[in-house]
Amino acid sequence: MIKRKIINLNWLKNSKWEIVALIIMICLPTLYACSHTEKVLIPARVNLKSYKAIGVINFSSTPKSDLEEYVTQKYIQTVQSAQPGVRFLELGSKERVLTKIGLTEIDLDAIKSIGDAYNVDALIFGHFTASDPKPNVQLSSSWKSLKAGALIEASLITKIWETGSGVVLWTNSTARKKKVAGLYADTNGNIKFGASDPEEAYGHLVPELVYANTADFRSYYEYRKVR
Repeated sequence: MIKRKIINLNWLKNSKWEIVALIIMICLPTLYACSHTEKVLIPARVNLKSYKAIGVINFSSTPKSDLEEYVTQKYIQTVQSAQPGVRFLELGSKERVLTKIGLTEIDLDAIKSIGDAYNVDALIFGHFTASDPKPNVQLSSSWKSLKAGALIEASLITKIWETGSGVVLWTNSTARKKKVAGLYADTNGNIKFGASDPEEAYGHLVPELVYANTADFRSYYEYRKVR
């Protein structure tokens, strides 16, 4: 008589979740070690602290306005906030600097002469441009309402030169738009109007422009996958 041996597999059914949990516990550290995210500090692309002194010529503007001094000071403050300890020497207006070195344009010779005359090894100069308010009219698809307003545009271009060689070390340009006036009319004859002084609006655009323009001088944090 042949005896049959019956194997009881119920223990596998009862402990299958325990087995899965055990596998996860064994593999999880390995998976985490292979790839996980960490908050990493990304250094500034341009380090200005390596320069003993950086000359700053007052930024010019088109059209010429009182905003030139404001843009220049905002730029200096923003850079020093991003990189404390950067040493700036304010040189005054472009005309004043050129008169001192006996030249008429900011060119290669002028850059080198400014370095010698003011004892600076780098130079920053920028130009701020503001447009006249531009009308902006929008008519709804149903022709039941009309929306009219005005926009202003402003841009900022900046350069940094090395005064010893006269080469351009860095340059950047940024632009922004802002609504300064609005006129609203509907089919019922209701009209609403709102406006702000364009000069005041330009002033509000300056911090945005400067902050965007100086992005390369700021370090920042970024989440990255590391192993």
